[in-house]
Amino acid sequence: MLRSLRVMNLSNNGFSSEIPIALQNLKDLESLDLSRNKLSGRISPQLTSLTFLAALNLSYNQLEGSIPQSNQFITFTNDSYRGNPKLCGLPLSRKCTEVGLPMPPPPGEDEDSLLYAMSTWKIALIGYASGLVIGLCIGYTVLNELGNKWVDKFKKCRKRNRRRCR
Repeated sequence: MLRSLRVMNLSNNGFSSEIPIALQNLKDLESLDLSRNKLSGRISPQLTSLTFLAALNLSYNQLEGSIPQSNQFITFTNDSYRGNPKLCGLPLSRKCTEVGLPMPPPPGEDEDSLLYAMSTWKIALIGYASGLVIGLCIGYTVLNELGNKWVDKFKKCRKRNRRRCR
């Protein structure tokens, strides 16, 4: 009945559970978008039977294990699987262990997030430092002017009469 479906976009629906194996029956499917759901489990090897699949987006789910390495699946890029930290295998840079679970990331892989955090703190520190300098300058100027007026008033009052100026 749905065998002639060419494009399926089921993104942003909050679906949970595993990817339905019944999708393998949509032999003419050219585009499948299941991104931004709560899909979990492994990517079924049966989905590699979708040989007309030209676009696949499984990003930002909770998928795990190794990515199937046959037919159309070897042509998809990193973007198809982004946001699934437990996925491993090509095209991702995370290699799989023998069991198909991702290995811990190498030390340099989290550098991007570290650099982002450092740059965010640098921006915040620059903002605080420049605000402090500007605040001190304005405070000094205001206090200097008020201080000068107070000193002038004090000198004038001292010359006249101490009792009147208080």
